[in-house]
Amino acid sequence: MRYAVWVRRLNGRTWIARGLWVALAATAGGEPSAQAGSASPAAQAKSLDAAGARKFVLSLINRDRAKAGLKPVELDEAASRAGLRHARDMAENGFTGHIGSDGSVPEQRYTESGGVHFVQENAACVSDAQARTLQRAERFDAAKLAALHALFMSEVPPNDGHRRNILAPLHNRVGIGVAQGEGTNQPCLTQEFVDEYGDYEALPQKAKPKASVQVAGSVSGPLVFGGVGVGRTELPQPKRREELNGARSYAIPVPSTMYYPAGFKTPKVVAFDGKRFSIEVELGATPKPGLYAISVWAKEPASSKLFMVSLRTISVK
Repeated sequence: MRYAVWVRRLNGRTWIARGLWVALAATAGGEPSAQAGSASPAAQAKSLDAAGARKFVLSLINRDRAKAGLKPVELDEAASRAGLRHARDMAENGFTGHIGSDGSVPEQRYTESGGVHFVQENAACVSDAQARTLQRAERFDAAKLAALHALFMSEVPPNDGHRRNILAPLHNRVGIGVAQGEGTNQPCLTQEFVDEYGDYEALPQKAKPKASVQVAGSVSGPLVFGGVGVGRTELPQPKRREELNGARSYAIPVPSTMYYPAGFKTPKVVAFDGKRFSIEVELGATPKPGLYAISVWAKEPASSKLFMVSLRTISVK
């Protein structure tokens, strides 16, 4: 037997996962050159600290999920650390995108922040490539944060990736990062949506070529464990500030190797007792450095379509 592997389709293109972004054209003062959505009257009077800003954005997300008949998401600390890292990077370097100034991508930042599940990122900031220091006394205009979220939600098909990310039924947690550079009134915002459906044993964040790692854990209901994937991309390379706005999208590659439990065609059987899975995998058949992506896949009980529920990175040098 074979599982059908489901690749998520966003913006009309097929990826395992795709980053989502919005850039605001900025004037010399750092303000959006056009109205970025609308804010509620209650939001217009609020000046928030960072913690209050995160709670406010969370309330906007859950308001719109409730309107769509979806369960709320809870604030995720690991994803928030990853989101804050990227929001600050964008604010300091005047860019919008998912590839950071250090070359990092969302799943890598999430892994390095202690995350073990699957993350998909929305991002919004200015795109003027101006270097700035971060705001010393952090205060965020609630109306501007609401406008960014409204910009995400106002998208229409087929170019509505941000909106669909906010309203994805499987998401159950979210990380929120907010930052702002000195000399601009425009906040930078990240929303790191997480699918938490399992417990997974720790993996190293760094390894040598041809190292073997043990991938193990369990997938929680209502989902069922499906398989383990291993993929590879080149090691991240720092980028010049002028390059960052040209690197707004990225794609996680389809795993080069997929491993399944007994009964399925697989290069190596994943041990699975109905609850816990376990397999030892090698990071590259040849001594090849790279950023290796270790994924755990699951499915709904009545379906054969697999999707990621965990994606962690290992830097192999």
